[in-house]
Amino acid sequence: MDTPDPSPYKREMRIPVEIPVRIDSVLVSADATIRNLTEHGALIEGLSLPKGAQFQIEYAGQILYGIVAWAENDRFGARFPFVLDDGPLYTRLQQAVLDHEMRQKNSPATAPMPEALPRVPLVAMRRPAGGFGRRGL
Repeated sequence: MDTPDPSPYKREMRIPVEIPVRIDSVLVSADATIRNLTEHGALIEGLSLPKGAQFQIEYAGQILYGIVAWAENDRFGARFPFVLDDGPLYTRLQQAVLDHEMRQKNSPATAPMPEALPRVPLVAMRRPAGGFGRRGL
């Protein structure tokens, strides 16, 4: 079974959030916080798991599976093997996207966006450059 190339997701815009979750793996079961989120992954703080470890995120009755893409002391990057496209965590992501867009729109550094532009799907939102976490993954 081929592992999908994560490189297309590197430029995906990470949406800042603060979502308390429960992380369960064969190594640990602990509370943690999702600090940024996309449909394909997340930055999770509050514990660390080894790179490649499989785990599950529990949030409001939803269980989402993940794989550790990178790890540092007290935080790690998660890649989701299945796209986050429904459930309570996806609802939180959608709300965070709207909040993020409003903050960007009201920021003095950004020009106002015309209302006639079509709404861009969440998956299509990309960051021009940068990385995921301090290591740039």
